[in-house]
Amino acid sequence: MKLRLPSFFPCDKLLGVESLTIRRLVRNYLQGLLSGGCSRVTLEDEVRPILRAWMIAVRNGSVAQRKPAQQATPRIPTQTPAQSQPQATPQQSPPPTPEEDAQAIDFLKKALSDSATDENPEPPEEKMFFRPAGSTHEEIREQAKKLLLNWEPLKQLGSLRDIPVWGDGPSDASMFFVGDAPNFYDEKSGLPFSGEAGTKLDEMLRAMGLSRREIYLTHMVKLRPATPHQTLNNRTPNAAEISAFLPMLEFEIGHVRPRVIVALGVVAARGLLRQGELPLSAYQNLHNPQFNGIPVVVTHHPSYLLRTTQLSERRRLWEEMLRAMEIAGLPISDKQRRFFLPNSRTNAAPPSTAIRKS
Repeated sequence: MKLRLPSFFPCDKLLGVESLTIRRLVRNYLQGLLSGGCSRVTLEDEVRPILRAWMIAVRNGSVAQRKPAQQATPRIPTQTPAQSQPQATPQQSPPPTPEEDAQAIDFLKKALSDSATDENPEPPEEKMFFRPAGSTHEEIREQAKKLLLNWEPLKQLGSLRDIPVWGDGPSDASMFFVGDAPNFYDEKSGLPFSGEAGTKLDEMLRAMGLSRREIYLTHMVKLRPATPHQTLNNRTPNAAEISAFLPMLEFEIGHVRPRVIVALGVVAARGLLRQGELPLSAYQNLHNPQFNGIPVVVTHHPSYLLRTTQLSERRRLWEEMLRAMEIAGLPISDKQRRFFLPNSRTNAAPPSTAIRKS
């Protein structure tokens, strides 16, 4: 892998007032390589003298910082480039010797591990980015399914199965539903929410006047968590598995750009909102929760409706679905608003033709 400077970086300004910003960009880029497992890079010839000049400039700045405060000189000049002292451009520097190259490499390694050399240190960039290629929504979806099997953080876990269940739905959906992890039926069909919980979700959507064709549906974890001698049994994903898949979920949300995210269950709520091991009720009572600037509505997982007959719980879930629809800008009928009022004659869901997404 070779380190190049983009052509739009003006080389004659690399040592001027803009050098600190550019040094940070290069440092963050190298930190990203390190976090991805890359430990060596090949430098282009035109890059070597620039890095060498940076090394000398920072060393001089470090020496200046050790002087008394009244004698200290600012690292970044306040004058305009025309008023500053003339500096030799990288092209005028003599070719570095092998010894100077070694010194530059040692200095860069130290700079990557110690951000204190900057006046305004920034935390290192630790997260990895998931970027499947493709020109259409379907191409991106298929490429993502292939890429996730080679995603290095997942290989290191070794606690998941190897059949991907990627998200499903239109790329312009206004509502984005997130569950915890695929189960046996999801893995078998290749689609999220394919078992009994999926059937219950379909009933909820019909009551909302929607269908799967109008929402985006996915899981925090795209591979089924493994257990010994696994058949139909499933396992809740742990924190390490959720963290490994977080870049993929961020990519999905950034690709779809929904108006609202619906967290189905406490596992999805914890993974999205990162408030610790709180119960579902605590996440439901958070004020204006968001994920990457998008409102999040927390509610029960559809499988919960298979286990409870409490009317109060069903009413609260319905109210949360109506709130998600309001945030998404979808119309709500009077019948839907009165669905769980005390004087309702029936708890049956309204027909699917009651309301459709405009």
